Amino acid sequence: MAIFGVDIASGSPSGRHPPSYSVFVLDGDRSYSYHMISRYKLMRLIRQQQPEIVAMDNVHELASDRAGLVRMLKQFPPGTKLVQVTGGGEKAEALTKIAKWHGMTFDRLNPLEEAEACARLAAKGIGQALSAFEDTTYIKVSRRRSPGRGGWSQNRYYRKIHGAVKGLSREVEKQLREAGLDYTIRSVEGIGGYTRAEFVVDAPKDRVHLNPGYYSDAQYRVEEVERPKLQFKPLVRKRGYLIVGLDPGTTTGIAALNLKGELIDLISSRELSSSDVIEWIAARGNPLIVATDVFPTPGAVEKVKRSFNAVLYSPGTDVPAEEKIALAKEYGYKNDHERDALAAASSAFKKYKNKFSQVEKKVPPEVDQEEVKALVVRGRSVENAMAELTPLPEEAAKPGAQQQSEVSASPISEAVIAQKAQVQQMSEQVRTLRSYIADLRSDLCERDEALARMRQKLDRMSDKASREIKRDHEVKIRNREIERLRGLLRSERKYNKKLKKELSFKRRTEKVAERVEEIQGYKRLKPVEVFSKEAVSRAAERWGIGKGDLILLENPSGGGPNTADLLMERGIDAVILEGEMSATVREVFEERGVPVFSSKDLPVRKIDGIAFVSPLEVEAARVSWVEEMKARQAERKNEWLEGIIQEYRTERKKDAKRKLRQ
Repeated sequence: MAIFGVDIASGSPSGRHPPSYSVFVLDGDRSYSYHMISRYKLMRLIRQQQPEIVAMDNVHELASDRAGLVRMLKQFPPGTKLVQVTGGGEKAEALTKIAKWHGMTFDRLNPLEEAEACARLAAKGIGQALSAFEDTTYIKVSRRRSPGRGGWSQNRYYRKIHGAVKGLSREVEKQLREAGLDYTIRSVEGIGGYTRAEFVVDAPKDRVHLNPGYYSDAQYRVEEVERPKLQFKPLVRKRGYLIVGLDPGTTTGIAALNLKGELIDLISSRELSSSDVIEWIAARGNPLIVATDVFPTPGAVEKVKRSFNAVLYSPGTDVPAEEKIALAKEYGYKNDHERDALAAASSAFKKYKNKFSQVEKKVPPEVDQEEVKALVVRGRSVENAMAELTPLPEEAAKPGAQQQSEVSASPISEAVIAQKAQVQQMSEQVRTLRSYIADLRSDLCERDEALARMRQKLDRMSDKASREIKRDHEVKIRNREIERLRGLLRSERKYNKKLKKELSFKRRTEKVAERVEEIQGYKRLKPVEVFSKEAVSRAAERWGIGKGDLILLENPSGGGPNTADLLMERGIDAVILEGEMSATVREVFEERGVPVFSSKDLPVRKIDGIAFVSPLEVEAARVSWVEEMKARQAERKNEWLEGIIQEYRTERKKDAKRKLRQ
């Protein structure tokens, strides 16, 4: 894939005028360039050609702030990395210095040459990739339109929309499950479905093959989860050196530290063979030192040390338990095996700690410090290790270099002695490795036999697992069918209960019709159980309360003027109470001309629970109520006139007093 080297040619991302860029493209054996192109055209090139890397000396030349960089990264194709070849954060170096370390030179005033340097450095694996997103994807399924205020069919419209949201969320969940992605779902129930559903998928967006879209009345969007802060990750991760502490036995403990004394990983298990131990260590780095906490060195530790050609560290004597606890305490452990492994690794690190500090102080940035530390552990001095890793200067071959060679003669002779010691050591290692290869071959034969037995066992277990999976699938299908039938049964029971109530009422009505002779001359009362808005609405729906009806209030307490208005709006003729009503509500009825009678004054006859009253008695009660209202109005009028007269007299007295004062 292609690699883009990009450098800003003019302008600034935060300036008034938009910036222009120079681009150098490495595409296999071909290379070509663009000069003075706009940011829009640069992004179009990136989307069209989909390079593996877009390399720059400073990523803020694309956007001046974090939000701008995040927006740009969202427009990058999947798999394209934005790399800062000068490193990230506080560890960034000048581009000229990094290019010089790798044998490159360029004109700093020429943007195209600078872009080429960025591209060629990135091709060598130099630099750090900018990461703005977590390895997590957020998917939200929601309704596509708002239901609005609605009318009689509002609930049906809600069910349609919420059903579409639920159906689309199930389709998304099915695709995630088929892709084998781990996810969590949070749904909000609505009428007949979901109002929304949110998925958090444990995978980057380029692995979630879902494009934002809609279906019917539902829609969904797919977004990457932003990191709280921008991060820079090395473009090529180098396998670092390790200090491995090993505690072999029935339960094996392994601890891995880096050359700074930081804990990389820690494990203890009863199921680790020698090959498992070697694989575990190799997966975490390149072991430089293999350490033990006992003396003499166990054979298992020697075997691991030979496998990696590492340096062995042994304390010379058994380490006391108190010292092991002190060495491992700062890292934390779960059992004695992990403690012993940590103590061995920590003790080895403390032995070489001062040497490592000298390396960090003396070695310049262009020389790999870890390689120098590895050579120092293997017996070199810091100066000789640096000399091995630093190429000889070309000036050494020029005339007049004799004096310099004499000055460096001593280090060279030391280097020759060290080389001879290394050759002797390597010969010993060759003999050891040959014997180790023979052991491995015998182990390999045993492993092949065990592997054949395990394959047979795996086939048997696979057949059993497939049968169990099929059975579980059938059980799930039946459970879903049972839940569906249970829901259907609940709804049928509710409907049956409703039909029973209607049948009971119909039978009562038929009985009343059979005894119609007994109720001739009577008028039926329409009952309201409680004086509340809900009870009035239920009674109106059931009995059809309308103009000229007589209402029987079985419990007149609790209601107010608004409830009274709800009854009077239906044009009722009168209200008969089976209890006491508040005076305020009674006045509301009376002011609107609706008489309120008590069942004590106006006899109510009930036949099979249906209330009747004599129209003659109602009319007589109405006449007396009208006369009572007239008398009450006359009394109120007299009181009003007396009040006016009394007020007039009071004013006259006040006027007389004022005249006397004058």
